[in-house]
Amino acid sequence: MSKLRVVTWMVSLLMMGVLLVGCGQQPAVEPTMVRLPTTTPTTAIPTPTLTPTPTSTPLPPASTPTPTPTSLPPSPSPRPQPPTATPTPGLQGRFVFQVASGGDIYTVNTDGSNLTRLTDGMDPSWSPDGRQITFSRWRSPWGIYTINADGSDERLLLSSNVARTPIWSPDGSQIAFYFETEGWTAPLKACIEGYGCIVVIPPQLQTEWHLGVVDVADGYLHQPYNDRFSFSPSWSADGEWIVYDGGDHGSLHGLSVTSVEGPNNRILTENVHDHFPVWSPDGALIAFMHWQHDHWEIYVMNASGGGRWALTSSSALLERRPNNVSPAWSPDGGQIVFLSDRGGKWEFYVMNADGSNQRKILEGVTERLNIQYDGVNERVISWAR
Repeated sequence: MSKLRVVTWMVSLLMMGVLLVGCGQQPAVEPTMVRLPTTTPTTAIPTPTLTPTPTSTPLPPASTPTPTPTSLPPSPSPRPQPPTATPTPGLQGRFVFQVASGGDIYTVNTDGSNLTRLTDGMDPSWSPDGRQITFSRWRSPWGIYTINADGSDERLLLSSNVARTPIWSPDGSQIAFYFETEGWTAPLKACIEGYGCIVVIPPQLQTEWHLGVVDVADGYLHQPYNDRFSFSPSWSADGEWIVYDGGDHGSLHGLSVTSVEGPNNRILTENVHDHFPVWSPDGALIAFMHWQHDHWEIYVMNASGGGRWALTSSSALLERRPNNVSPAWSPDGGQIVFLSDRGGKWEFYVMNADGSNQRKILEGVTERLNIQYDGVNERVISWAR
């Protein structure tokens, strides 16, 4: 092939790229994991934009390609044995739960008594001491909030467009969450050895979802190293690590771990159907949701990524396999509360940490309130002492 023909061919590629861009062709869109709440807020929802930051603290620069990790959690080990079931005479503590994303948030004792409406929002989570609750809100003013357990002193901690699933660190000093931002795709190039490269499709702006960590004391925002699409963070027991649902454009995977400071993120599982990880209080296990063919089940694995087994299951002969979603650990780590539609509507259930003794709870509550689940990995319930 003559040099003239090669150059002509490369110019043709360039023109094709320009035409594709001009005709509105875009790279594959990000996972459709997050959408606006089903419950329409009373205030019109603006089009999501770049995440605002506290006026006192500028937003750190966008994530750069992740360097090679320097310090990682323990390497995967053989599958551990499921924890031994310890029957308990009754549940202890309190729940906070949402009726729907953007709907009412309630607290209730584990026996179903003292049902109290606190506020409205989504993804509520208890503080470690059980005195406060954090949640997000997708109406003005948008952001991450805290509120006392008795409903007093509601406070906007961080102003942020489209933030979700805030969760307290074990010491109560920080809150991790994920939020919508923007980033650039990598350019598409055509290269021939000896002749160089030309850009066929230039970098283009795309919506991304990143992790954020905010200091409760002063609202300072940290942005850990993470993937282009990072969702549903949960803290390790020592507060050093965050597990999340991750993936990069064109390279989706399952769960990842990262630290608040430093380039230490890495892939934990390679299964693209693993979502919504929740670290156990002792740091030994991670419960998560798994999309199993046509429905959701709850699984657990050890914290290093090795070993996994299903806690919930149903017969393949059923005409409709029920869904089991939104797991939350009890404060002592011995039980898991979750949401299931096995009875025909969404209701709350609890099971031992090994999956045994699954039973319905809060029946009086779900008779009065219609619980909704939108299928976007929202946190429906959280458990405190």
